Amino acid sequence: MKSTLLTRVLPALDAVGYALAVVAMAQTAVMILIMMYEVIVRYGFNAPTLWANDLTYMTNGTLFLFGAAWTLRMNAHVRIDFLSTRLPVRLQHLINLAFYICLFLPLIWMVGSSQASKAMRAYVRRELETMSAWEPIVWPFYAGITIGIFGLGIQVIAESIRHAIGLADPKAVRPPGAGEHVQA
Repeated sequence: MKSTLLTRVLPALDAVGYALAVVAMAQTAVMILIMMYEVIVRYGFNAPTLWANDLTYMTNGTLFLFGAAWTLRMNAHVRIDFLSTRLPVRLQHLINLAFYICLFLPLIWMVGSSQASKAMRAYVRRELETMSAWEPIVWPFYAGITIGIFGLGIQVIAESIRHAIGLADPKAVRPPGAGEHVQA
């Protein structure tokens, strides 16, 4: 890619997705430890915990969203592109850019804003998970979902910039649908 203001901003935007992916990896390890602990105390000592199930579903629920931005950067989301790959590269970039700007980004904004409001409301009201005997506070879970959604939104902006650059100069960026092999 040519060294322009936009292309210098892309690594910073990508770094957000990478940082969230690192957190998701750590969450995976934490979730495994929680589940192992629960199995050991439940079946080894007949002393199940009240909290393991809640922490597991909350960790699992956020780690997928934390990994979504990096997955988009690596072009690892499921795509049905058997038709679009047969189109000229500039048209592929145009289609992807239009999809990201007109559909995906507004959708992420609406869902993320709604989720942020839900997290703030849960924080202010000190909302608890009432379906659980442990009854943990839920705002950290909702905030994690919000962070993951907005992280994905930041990556969508970065990918939109890439497609705009590709529209102007198709050789400057990878073609849509091509896998990315970045050493992180």
